[in-house]
Amino acid sequence: MPLFGELELEAVAGALPRLRDLDTEAWELPKAEILQLACEVADGTRTLLPRALHPAIPEYVTFVVTRYPESPIGPFDLAQVRLMARAGVHPRGYVLGVVGSTDAAVTALRERWGYPAVLGEIVLRRYHDRVAATVRRGGEAILELALIDPEIVSGGDLQYIHAVTLARVDGAAQLIQVDPHYTLHSAARGRANVGRFDAAAWNAAPVRLTTPISASAATCDTDLPRIRFVMDPETPVVRGTRRVR
Repeated sequence: MPLFGELELEAVAGALPRLRDLDTEAWELPKAEILQLACEVADGTRTLLPRALHPAIPEYVTFVVTRYPESPIGPFDLAQVRLMARAGVHPRGYVLGVVGSTDAAVTALRERWGYPAVLGEIVLRRYHDRVAATVRRGGEAILELALIDPEIVSGGDLQYIHAVTLARVDGAAQLIQVDPHYTLHSAARGRANVGRFDAAAWNAAPVRLTTPISASAATCDTDLPRIRFVMDPETPVVRGTRRVR
């Protein structure tokens, strides 16, 4: 029998971002730098996942830190924590927490794509033996992670799974599919290391990291796309999905 998420929607409804509408224009985001780590987590995260989605087996999260040197609102950095899941048969990353580096980015991410973004400080640096990132809020580090000993690989060896956010649209909670495109220019893989993870700061209090899975870094042209699909968070996606365009 399939497993489903167990999120009590009413417990989070008051804090959800509010989309202004579903007619978001796409943003072209060239020359982006992405650091992504994946880690298995202990059982017990289904309480964070909407009932429309299936948990990944084994349960795992991804950390995604991105530097966007060019955008319609200027340069900004973005850090995300995603609980990995499936929408029907399709793998998806359900976004738990987001930190953006500028006020304009935080506002746009919340109003256009439903990201639960808050303002913070993000540093992404490349060294000869690692690619490292630190995220801070209120002067405190809430995430420290790194790809250790990078080795160059083909861009075809990397996979970026589409995101799903939870937001209010016309007063009702909806899952929003965010499915960017990626044209990779360089890519590397290595060992994943998470030095610090303040789960509560990412709306992820039940998440306990266990085993690192993978780490990758890339430079690519990407985008934040127009919204194509929305889903009822309480209904299995095979019945609750609506195509916007």
